[in-house]
Amino acid sequence: MSMKKDAVDMQLHMAVKGLAILQGEINCNLEEIIKKAKLLQEKEEEGEEANHLLEMISDNVNELVDLFKRRKELLNQIENLKRIQNDLMKE
Repeated sequence: MSMKKDAVDMQLHMAVKGLAILQGEINCNLEEIIKKAKLLQEKEEEGEEANHLLEMISDNVNELVDLFKRRKELLNQIENLKRIQNDLMKE
């Protein structure tokens, strides 16, 4: 049983580590969207064409949606591992 608990502990540790990394990616992506949105606003105020920035923002938003889906999956995995861990503690 101890080996099984150790395995679950390791999986939980790796999932939490993955979640932290993923959150960093989400934060970076959000910062990129904000930078591009500010630049887009400046370009529009100057009367310049900035459709390429809209496309880049759209790509960032699509990537962000994927990152949030991955985060949700990881959060579910963590919750499942916590349940398994608690069940093993009761044995």
